[in-house]
Amino acid sequence: MMRRALVALMFLAGPAWAIEPPHHVQMDFSVDSGSMHLGNGHDVLEHDGKQYSVISESKTVGVAAFFYKMNIHRESRGLITKTGLRPLHFEEDRTRKPKRAVDFDWDAKLIRLTDGANVETLPLPESTFDQTSFAYTFSFRPPGEEIPPVHLTDGRKLSDYKYRIVGKEKLKTALGDLETVHIQKVREADDKRGFEVWLAVEHHYLPVQIRFIEKDGTVLDSTVTALSYQ
Repeated sequence: MMRRALVALMFLAGPAWAIEPPHHVQMDFSVDSGSMHLGNGHDVLEHDGKQYSVISESKTVGVAAFFYKMNIHRESRGLITKTGLRPLHFEEDRTRKPKRAVDFDWDAKLIRLTDGANVETLPLPESTFDQTSFAYTFSFRPPGEEIPPVHLTDGRKLSDYKYRIVGKEKLKTALGDLETVHIQKVREADDKRGFEVWLAVEHHYLPVQIRFIEKDGTVLDSTVTALSYQ
């Protein structure tokens, strides 16, 4: 179970425009599976109102690192549009894994996926995000009553998903109780993997908790422990 939980660490028309988030945001996270502390994460969001970048890093610590050391570095950068974020490039480096990258050509409507030596070019649908930019797009356009279907990629494949708004919830964190909007992936009958995100209403709808559910039911939570603006 510990190995599966540690492997899961790798994964992590609407309302009017919101006030855009500060131009430099830093967040620290605790990554846990139940009562077991697995690692720490650190995200940096930067933007100038036209372009954005998100750098996300996580690593196992303590006993978890002794059994299965894993460091992950992800970067997403692209454009800010009236519908949220539009990624142009994504890359991921993981311990003992081939490097992954994604290039988005919105003019040609093509997406190039690179997974180590494997390269594939596919048609690029609208509402396509990499796995890092998706959670942050709501900071630039908050969720409405419904979330249109989206396409997500990690550099290995391109998949389409549906999400639903569970509702507003109070989330207990190291920062205190936060009012959040809870969003959940809609799982089909044969889909055993889950994904959920909690967006902090009073903190520019930033993703203050992300939950990943593995095939065997293992739950991995990444929850904010520190948040700063510049």
